[in-house]
Amino acid sequence: MKYKNLLYNFLLILFGSLIALILVEIFLRLNNQGPWGTLDKQRNDPTINKPHNKLGWVPKKGVYEFEPFSDQGEGFTVNILEDGSRKVAYQNRKLSKNELIFLGGSITLGWGINDDQTFVSKLQKYIKNYKVKNFSAGGYGTYQLFLRLEELLSKNNNIKTVVLIYVPNHATRNIGDEFWLRTLTKFSKRGYVGLPYASINEQNDLIRHNPIKYIKTPFMDSIAISNKIAKRIMRAKLKDNEKSKYRVTNVIFSEIKKVTKKNNVNLIIANISGDKDAFAPYLSTFKKEKVNYFNCIIKRTKELTIKGDGHPNDLMHTQFSKCMYKNLNNFIKLS
Repeated sequence: MKYKNLLYNFLLILFGSLIALILVEIFLRLNNQGPWGTLDKQRNDPTINKPHNKLGWVPKKGVYEFEPFSDQGEGFTVNILEDGSRKVAYQNRKLSKNELIFLGGSITLGWGINDDQTFVSKLQKYIKNYKVKNFSAGGYGTYQLFLRLEELLSKNNNIKTVVLIYVPNHATRNIGDEFWLRTLTKFSKRGYVGLPYASINEQNDLIRHNPIKYIKTPFMDSIAISNKIAKRIMRAKLKDNEKSKYRVTNVIFSEIKKVTKKNNVNLIIANISGDKDAFAPYLSTFKKEKVNYFNCIIKRTKELTIKGDGHPNDLMHTQFSKCMYKNLNNFIKLS
């Protein structure tokens, strides 16, 4: 009789727990907190990035052809060169060995358009006294751009001017945000494997963190509860980072200025978002470090963006190139 009672209590607890889990699972799904899922299955895109133990990922050499993002759109080709830069058009003529390099995220890379349509290529068309290079990578924030710049300057003595592109969401990418890491992992087919991030100590020194990967809990692809547990774990690992994103990004900008000054390289920072106040959290640092900067404020409209994707199209890149050329001439001589 005693064993029957124990068995009965055990089964009662077991089935009660099972029912509770089922109810929680239903509740999560009804509140749009379902299983992990993936975004890669939506398209059959080639993988243009490869893992990197320091930067998380870098573009890999190859010619990559993409299908249109909509029925009204056009396919595009991305050509990544041996040095990891995207091909810049209009270089089939005698150019200076001095390099003007661009570092940015997917907009500067030219996601969704062909090599000759990027604003970096369009700039080269009018510049002869610099060889323009595009070392941008989709998904990068300011911290990864800083790491890539360090790597480039250690290998290349021809770099004379660096134009670092900024948009406000770079600040979030810099500090190891859970949502951003989750998004990157869901796009893992593009080669986004791990996210390096930065923090600062009490002395305002930059602390470098190696690429972190999103934790995988059992059955998170099909069970919402497991996915929720993984999310909680990652948020605990990266807690409170959001509060310091501007302070961290200020220190990163200071470090970028130091490394360019050490290598006798011009540094210019450009904001290409639609937010004219995007630089507001950094103006004191720019003044203190004597950083040159400017804004290219172009409002994104349907006519200026790629349908089905949202990135700037060929026309918007043309406007970017005109703004870039005009403003860069205030800091360096272009001919």
